[in-house]
Amino acid sequence: MRLQNFEASLPLAPEQLALHGTHGEAPAPGVIAIDIAGPLDEERLRDAVGHVAAAHGALRHVIGEAEGYRGLRQWVRAGNAVPVLPWRRVDLRGERGDAPALRRAALDTLCEPAFAPGDDAHLRAALILLDGERATLALAANPWVADGGSLRLLARQVGEALRQGAFPDAEASFQYAQFVEWRQELAAGDDARAGERYWAEFLGDLAALEAPRLALRSDGPAGARVQRSQPLDSVLAARIASMAQARGLAPAQLVQAAWWLLLSRHHRGTRFIGGWQHDCRADYEVTAGTAGVFDKVLPVLVEADGCAGFDEALARIAAMLSAHSEAQEYWQAAAPPTEAHLRVGFEAIEAGQDDPAWRVAEQPAPAACFELAMQFAWGGGNASVALHADAAHYGQDAVDALLRQFGVFLQGLLDNPAAPVADLPLLDADAQAALLTALAPQADLGIGTVPGQVAAHAARTPQAPAVEDGEHRLSHAEFDRRVTQLAQGLRARGAAPGALVALQLPRSLDLVVAIFAVWRTGAGCLPVDPEWPAARREAVLADARPACVLHPVLPPEPAAHDVALEGLEGADGGGEPLAGAAPEGVAYVLYTSGSTGRPKGGVVTHAALFNYVAAASWAMDLASVRRWALTSSVAADLGNTALFGSLFNGACLVVAQPEDMQDAESFARFMRSREIDGLKIVPSHLEALLDSASPVLPARLVLGGEAAPRALLARIARIAPACRVHNHYGPTEATVGVMVHAVTPGAALPELLPLTQVLANNRVRVLDEALRPVAEGQLGQLYLGGAQLARGYLHGVGAEAFIDDPFQPGERLYRTGDLGCLLPGGGIRLAGRADQQVKIRGFRVEPAEIEAALIAQPGVRQAIVLASQDDAGRTRLCACLQADEAAPADTDTLRMRLAALLPAYMQPAAYVWLREIPRLPNGKIDRLALAASVDGAAASPAKASRPPRDALESALAQAMAQLLGRDAVGIDDDFFELGGHSLLVIKLVARIRKQFELQVAPGLVFDHPSVAALAVALRAAAGDAEALEQRARAAPPPLFVA
Repeated sequence: MRLQNFEASLPLAPEQLALHGTHGEAPAPGVIAIDIAGPLDEERLRDAVGHVAAAHGALRHVIGEAEGYRGLRQWVRAGNAVPVLPWRRVDLRGERGDAPALRRAALDTLCEPAFAPGDDAHLRAALILLDGERATLALAANPWVADGGSLRLLARQVGEALRQGAFPDAEASFQYAQFVEWRQELAAGDDARAGERYWAEFLGDLAALEAPRLALRSDGPAGARVQRSQPLDSVLAARIASMAQARGLAPAQLVQAAWWLLLSRHHRGTRFIGGWQHDCRADYEVTAGTAGVFDKVLPVLVEADGCAGFDEALARIAAMLSAHSEAQEYWQAAAPPTEAHLRVGFEAIEAGQDDPAWRVAEQPAPAACFELAMQFAWGGGNASVALHADAAHYGQDAVDALLRQFGVFLQGLLDNPAAPVADLPLLDADAQAALLTALAPQADLGIGTVPGQVAAHAARTPQAPAVEDGEHRLSHAEFDRRVTQLAQGLRARGAAPGALVALQLPRSLDLVVAIFAVWRTGAGCLPVDPEWPAARREAVLADARPACVLHPVLPPEPAAHDVALEGLEGADGGGEPLAGAAPEGVAYVLYTSGSTGRPKGGVVTHAALFNYVAAASWAMDLASVRRWALTSSVAADLGNTALFGSLFNGACLVVAQPEDMQDAESFARFMRSREIDGLKIVPSHLEALLDSASPVLPARLVLGGEAAPRALLARIARIAPACRVHNHYGPTEATVGVMVHAVTPGAALPELLPLTQVLANNRVRVLDEALRPVAEGQLGQLYLGGAQLARGYLHGVGAEAFIDDPFQPGERLYRTGDLGCLLPGGGIRLAGRADQQVKIRGFRVEPAEIEAALIAQPGVRQAIVLASQDDAGRTRLCACLQADEAAPADTDTLRMRLAALLPAYMQPAAYVWLREIPRLPNGKIDRLALAASVDGAAASPAKASRPPRDALESALAQAMAQLLGRDAVGIDDDFFELGGHSLLVIKLVARIRKQFELQVAPGLVFDHPSVAALAVALRAAAGDAEALEQRARAAPPPLFVA
């Protein structure tokens, strides 16, 4: 281990070579800051720093190119000379302003200009003088020669020199150059093969795994690092030490296990890989006092098994960490087989001594490669945890939330280490109570009904316009008279409190009149869309059993309950006063698709509808809109925001004709000529209607029914910058909608709009499978309750969807089936459906997450991801896409971009481009029609591909076909377009190695995905093309054994 020729150049250590991967192209320097209290002898301090630095050979290294060698080398400066220590003096005494900010600015300047490998001085120092006999000493080191542990070592040695007057002895110290030479000996030693085998066996197929996928992560503009720290009090630290000691572990192992298991509660999958930033100085006593680059990031496999107890999970993780330590020298730090471990990390460091006169105020941060990392400091009577994050992905709110959760989680596992990890709390009692309260706002909106409010407008503003339909217009007074007349005729046909009246009418002025006429009789409405298939109409009517069915004209063969609108108005309904709508009465019944395949009728009361319209009017300022467009079917409640929001607020409802909605130009003419200033619509429907030469948008736009793509929102902002956009969410069972979010004009747009405001008197719960509130960032299912909750379904079917509220006895909740996560700054982000979750190669996948990634890409207007079975019975994902005609994307580009965003198992196996995404009458996506389109595309003839031309191509085509479950593969077919993925590549490469006795890397298949291209590459790699062809002609063994 002794360096034989100290003047000779040495290669860079693997830890130094790894800097590009862990710190990027320009590695950021480590910085440590020490707060000094009391009288200061500046010259003595400067002298101490210089002497300590001179004792460490790494700080005298020169890094550069050496003649006869490739790449960078390092050697000790000629004559072992010590470079002059750059020293900055910043005097902030008497400065006015924000003292911490001034101090921070002074620290930041220490890293300017950036360090480079060939710098003369690898250490910089700054002394910041503060008021009240206080100062801060800051040290910054070139990351090519000194890591964070080195800075902590230097700070400790400077403190000891000031207290004791003793300096480290350079001659007696083990130097970094000796360590580098020893590493060379290890790499060539007898134990190297065993170490390499350990890592190969550990990784196995784990190279295809991913970093933890956290809902708290976002993609934003590049920013500074975010950091938050939390001291651990002495009682908590003592409990950590006691628990670790009882299990024969170090406190750092226990805390690291807790960190990974906390993240497992957030991860949307079964396993993930994290990174352990390990300082190998801890493994060798001789290196404990050596400055240099010793840090490396080792991969940590975390099983997200919430059923296991913490003790069991701790033992598994601790055993892995111990085994890693034994083999850490042989980890391929400079060229790791996976980079997933470089995203989220953990680092344990030695805490500074508890000395008020010499206190470490700022530690060097973990490796800059980590988007998120925990740093655990322990020792010297101090203990703390700190989270460091890239602000482009984790904001301050997210970091604070994780730190709070870690504290609660840590307390829980110390209290009950045998408890399943999934049962350990992430929220304390106060946080849970605050969360439940924040998602259940209360307000006094009064007691009334929507028809009662509309009738009051007829009395107050009788001449104001109420409804328009083409050339027909009704004032509020005229509307009220027609409602009364029709109500009298309906009463004669059985309309009364407790009854239902089916309205089989097209979207029209007459339909609006009929709704309010039914309500004036005290009956409830049952909208039936005339465009529905006859079988569905008949099934709904048979289930609902209405008193009568209102048509524009009688059908050719009318049933006894069929009634024609023509002639019914003004019919003698008797002299008794009309019953009118009561708050507890039924307003309408809407049929929704059921999980059993049979539609279910959701019963909504007038009280629920009144609360919705009043609360939505206040939350979205609906009263400011004077002309609302009704563009969707009333057989679904999407359009009820416009229908009832307009009349409730005394505005005018403009009913769009079918021809107004047939194309973008017609829609633009309608919006312009009718002076529409309010619209509620499904995002994908609006997207299609904006393809006009002169698109028109209203002053207020409410989007609902599905996620609004960022591209659409950006397009809206370009077309109409003043348009106020609201994201709206809610199922029929909670009366139209319960949450909204107002898009801030000019603000950066997230990938998916959140929902930040719960409408008054509603309750939103995000619960796990055990009906416990989830913490911020965790995925849970949305449960809704409160004033807008539907009475249930007709005839009591589907009662299991309504449960008792576990937090409010006597109240109910509706299980929506929608998944969402709580955002740290408040609000909820939806994350797909619980019933659309699929498993791909053992991984849980939410198609909505892939859709969000696709929609965020340039050139994609709409994206729907479906799961289907291939010929071999395997589940595969298909992306159905509508291109942005202005700048369409291509499949190869999308594949490449998604490969950078999502793990391999979330990559669609097929891409189908459609001219239009099929929609239901209410504007929502028609998934059944979409699936038929996908099947049609799959059944259509593929592009022409040539058959194999020689034995090598035949063998490769056969191998690919068997892997893909296909009868044949042409030599021009793309392996990945046919459904290939990373795991199949591994199998294909294994077959090539075995049959052709040729060592190739998986990357060769990724770079040459067709048979023809791969054959050319194999011939080039083999050197002897004829021998390769002969092996291909030989009878091959069975390709794959199931």
